[in-house]
Amino acid sequence: MEQKATFRYFYGEEADMHSFYRIPKLLFTNDYFKALSNDAKILYGLMLDRMSLSVKNQWFDEENKAYIYFSVEDIMELLNCGKNKAVKIMQELDDKTGIGLIEKKRQGFGKANIIYVKNFVIEDIVEEKPLQEFTNQTSGDKVEDTEVYKPNF
Repeated sequence: MEQKATFRYFYGEEADMHSFYRIPKLLFTNDYFKALSNDAKILYGLMLDRMSLSVKNQWFDEENKAYIYFSVEDIMELLNCGKNKAVKIMQELDDKTGIGLIEKKRQGFGKANIIYVKNFVIEDIVEEKPLQEFTNQTSGDKVEDTEVYKPNF
């Protein structure tokens, strides 16, 4: 007869010891995110984790977009850094000053900013490229503008 294993209970804070922060692998492997500092990548992972709390608390705006609250003080504590560095890391992720993975919305009246954490999957990259000249594929002659005449009927 096989012996049955005995498993230990989790006590107190041990119950939370197997919870992990997840950071999207794409932030490290995709060239678009190469310039992002490791601290900013970690902060983005922390913000994604905070999103689960927002869903649990039903923190959705009028457009059904989930949002979080994440203060500079939170960043300072979690990343063990000073205020200037915390602000700089947040700016790397911001849509106005950085890569655009988060969007901040001011509430005013001393209330904390609402932060929308955006999906890291890239939908479309808009690049400004100079226009290329088109050459005729059959004759090799340069194609020039043609005039179209509208007949009078």
